[in-house]
Amino acid sequence: MKNTFLVVLAIASLPSTVLAQELQHHKFKLNEAEINEIVISASPLEENTLGINQTASVLTGELLHKKAAATIGETLQHEPGVTNSGFGPGVGKPVIRGQGGNRVKVMQDSLGTLDASSASGDHAITTEALVAERIEILRGPATLRYGNGAIGGVVNVIDNRIPDKLPEEIQGAIEYRHNSVNDQNSTVVLVEGALTETPLGNWAWHIDGLYRDSNNTEIEGLAQRPEQGEDPADHESTKGFIANTDTQANTVTGGLSWIGDEGFIGISVSTMENLYGIPPGGHDHDEEPEIIRIDMEQTRVDLKAEWADILPGFNLGRVRISHNNYEHIEIEGGKKGTRFTNEAVEARVELLHREISGWTGAIGLQLEDRQFAAIGEEAFIPKSDIQNTGLFWVGETSRGDWSYELGFRVDRQTIDPDSTPPSTGSEISHNTQSLSLGSLWQMTDKQSISLSFTRAQRAPSVEELLSNGPHHASESFDIGDKNLDEETSHNFEFGYQYDGSVNSKIPLKLSVNLFYNTIDDFIFKKNTGAIDIDDELDIFQYQQEDTTFRGIETNIDLDLTDNWQVAFFGDYVRAKLDKSGDVPRIPPLRYGMALNYQQQQWNASLRLTEVEQQNHSGNAENDTRGYTRLDGHLHYHMDTEKGHWLLFLKANNLLDEEIRNATSFLRDIAPEPARSLELGIRLSF
Repeated sequence: MKNTFLVVLAIASLPSTVLAQELQHHKFKLNEAEINEIVISASPLEENTLGINQTASVLTGELLHKKAAATIGETLQHEPGVTNSGFGPGVGKPVIRGQGGNRVKVMQDSLGTLDASSASGDHAITTEALVAERIEILRGPATLRYGNGAIGGVVNVIDNRIPDKLPEEIQGAIEYRHNSVNDQNSTVVLVEGALTETPLGNWAWHIDGLYRDSNNTEIEGLAQRPEQGEDPADHESTKGFIANTDTQANTVTGGLSWIGDEGFIGISVSTMENLYGIPPGGHDHDEEPEIIRIDMEQTRVDLKAEWADILPGFNLGRVRISHNNYEHIEIEGGKKGTRFTNEAVEARVELLHREISGWTGAIGLQLEDRQFAAIGEEAFIPKSDIQNTGLFWVGETSRGDWSYELGFRVDRQTIDPDSTPPSTGSEISHNTQSLSLGSLWQMTDKQSISLSFTRAQRAPSVEELLSNGPHHASESFDIGDKNLDEETSHNFEFGYQYDGSVNSKIPLKLSVNLFYNTIDDFIFKKNTGAIDIDDELDIFQYQQEDTTFRGIETNIDLDLTDNWQVAFFGDYVRAKLDKSGDVPRIPPLRYGMALNYQQQQWNASLRLTEVEQQNHSGNAENDTRGYTRLDGHLHYHMDTEKGHWLLFLKANNLLDEEIRNATSFLRDIAPEPARSLELGIRLSF
């Protein structure tokens, strides 16, 4: 990797700030609008004002504990506009408004995960919801801040691995949970404390660890869907479970911070190991499919610092730097196959400036330098040096009942593939420019309207440009195109929010967001319908075409009594290519309701979701049937001298439906889990 001094500046998007109160132990509402009530890091200003972008969501506290799962995609799959793109139980990635992969950036405390998850659908994301302090989901203009790879959305997983304040005493949590559908056992330990008045000042420390293992996942019916006209009795497929879906993962993190009067500086070290299987199948020939497992290891070092009044004219300076060594080996039939590595450094720096002509804002710089390689007989992506540089500014101002946000960003991406012999002009560069502006009109104390426009560009990724070869883990022969242009997105968004009551008696919250997004030169992985003769794999070709995404997200929340709350929700996205029909793997219309009851130490809820058939599946893709999904949970709280106890029971897919998600590459061979119960206990002290 080239030596690069990475200082980065974190900054700027038109994400708005969302405000609210931390969920309390004894007062938790299912009310889906609650997730929008916490000040988030989307705005670098972090002001306690109602932001323009109403599409930011936050999971924290008990709500996060209730929804946390083995993967980020599974954790967020019930959030507005968010679905899960699974590749077996070991992999779950968020799809936001129909967009996933390289267009949804998953971050670890405002920096990228720096793994290989974007290179292929079978590569897991290296961040854990079970050890997170909160998870932020950003859509629309809020994504501008985080770079050209966040054109579709951002998921920011924030933990306290680098403490920014001194705890008054040693505190922490111990949690254990067991899931019946795959005999999954998960254990989490977290401890934090402080060392005060030492000769070197005040220090805060953090330690956390996670261990998880599971067996094969149980399902309803056959794992692999029979071909049309095939007799199910003659069909060879596992029944009642998905083979090769057992997993084993562990992670350990330690952090230490020096805390001063004007700021702090800290460092953390984290190690992760993850071993998981890829569901077999997908072969049309007579040979048995190879059993493929992925053995992943990662070591990550983070540095984080903030300091007040760092320079004249600036209120605050922030620095984030991360160095990551990532590796995973694809084990095929018990033998080591392709080896993926990603050695990366990313940095962000932001400076929050004082008011200028009524505008407050932040300027920032973001740098990334990584060496990515796929090594082995199936090295379908060449070893490449990849560098990204981004510069941006965002500002906010208010004029009476109106608030405004404005942001700019420019990026340059350079990919230098390793070729033998070296070829002149092999370097591939792209320059992108992004602009975002928005406004919020506070019509009355109870009603507001938000409007925003974003023009954002995304440079094609290394796998989209340079893939050329078989990848058995994803059951595909991938072909890139080094001549791909930048994507250019024009996103218009309208939001309406009401926070009042019905007949002055029943509290009511209503939120509606409409979006219309045209993307010029949209890059997609097209199933050509052809078969590679040597490897007998479906051939997928990265292509470009103009496309349009449009959709709606809505929530209605009612407090029927002090104990009963009900929520109604729905989201829909329609995505069409200008010439080639439908964009593949788009979630269908879904809607439903949730009922919550709370009294003293007890909290319970039921959530009913109706998902319609997806008959706009795209070229050479199978349609998916609709389904009805019923989920529930039961929580019991208890305070003792030892600490605060939480006992919980989660019930998923209570109707035991056969669910094949339209967003999944493996929907024909790996449906979603059958009915499951997850029992857990958590002690916070």
